[in-house]
Amino acid sequence: MPTILLLDGARRRLPDEPTWLRRSDWSLRDTATADEALRAVAAHRPALIIVDFEQNPEAALEAVRALRADPAGRDIPLLVLTPPDRAGEVLRAGAGHVFTAEASPEAVLAEVGRLLDLLERAAPRMSVDAPVAFWRDGHPAEGRLTDLSSSGFFTATGDPQPVGARLEVSFRLPHDRTGRIVTGEVIVVRRTDSPESGFGARFFRLPQNASRLIDEFLDPRARRGGSPA
Repeated sequence: MPTILLLDGARRRLPDEPTWLRRSDWSLRDTATADEALRAVAAHRPALIIVDFEQNPEAALEAVRALRADPAGRDIPLLVLTPPDRAGEVLRAGAGHVFTAEASPEAVLAEVGRLLDLLERAAPRMSVDAPVAFWRDGHPAEGRLTDLSSSGFFTATGDPQPVGARLEVSFRLPHDRTGRIVTGEVIVVRRTDSPESGFGARFFRLPQNASRLIDEFLDPRARRGGSPA
């Protein structure tokens, strides 16, 4: 289950009502100090860390520096909610993204969604054209895969699904003559209605053999039986 690490009260900056983060099974984990954050990163690498700079600026600054100095934490995207007059200081400490501390909870949540979408898109992708079947609560629908990565895919379909929906999916990889089928569960993370209707999905539960098939398909060296340089 992917995790967002919340440091020094950052949870208070998210809306209280259930959000698409919970519906999408993102795990929100709270930590209070830099040491706790480092231990949490070592135990289970989060996809994103959010730091609230407003409540205790010096402790938050210490946490940012500690995370960036630690090999396990230095490459994890870091969003810091900070007053505008301290944004430069926070960036120099190593934060990759800053957002105004005066923003509404809804605006903070939208920024979190934007960053998570960027993370999804950052995974290497391949353009594909293959039919895909999916089921939501037992109701079947169909579409065509238009791109695929190790973290998810985009499906063009006349039946786009809502963000946060959990789907069962089944598809064959193009040019795979073995007839092997990839099956698993995904979470819808974005929806489009124009110019092409469809949805982007992140793999949620994917059997190890299915994950291996996708990795081999995406890596030409693996398909040729070669080895990394």
